[in-house]
Amino acid sequence: MISNQKQSHSDLLCLDQALSPWQSNIMQGNYAFEQGALLEARDKYLLAKTFADHLLQQFLYAQINNNVIHAIEHCIPALVVASHNLADTYIAMQQPENACKWLCEVHLTLCSLIKHTHYDIQKVSKHHYTKTSSELVSFARRYHFLPELIEQVNFCLCSQSTTNNQLH
Repeated sequence: MISNQKQSHSDLLCLDQALSPWQSNIMQGNYAFEQGALLEARDKYLLAKTFADHLLQQFLYAQINNNVIHAIEHCIPALVVASHNLADTYIAMQQPENACKWLCEVHLTLCSLIKHTHYDIQKVSKHHYTKTSSELVSFARRYHFLPELIEQVNFCLCSQSTTNNQLH
């Protein structure tokens, strides 16, 4: 029993170390965003998103066990946070097209993860899918006057749903 606890603690430390570049870039991006240094914030959030995405892909291709599931459960929200921060930065830069791109990309990633064979991965993906759906609806309401963005949002929202929830 004690060896399992040590292994779990060791695994958590490894996960923390793996996610530390993500966390560092998120924190630096947040600071830059607060200071109005939007280009720097964008770059830091893009790096954080890239780190989270690479880690997630590595764990998705690993043999599934409790440690891998635990890691995926941390990588998914890291990816969502980085993508949403990146989108918020593009909104602040008055570039809604780029914001829409990142919101849609992370939402479509979650759509594919919902189809994963492991229940825990499905569960965490569905949780964040609901949040990104809400974010996409809010985004569409804010930019209702840009039909090309509404079309992209509709595509993303309809990609998983069997009902027709298009925004007009």
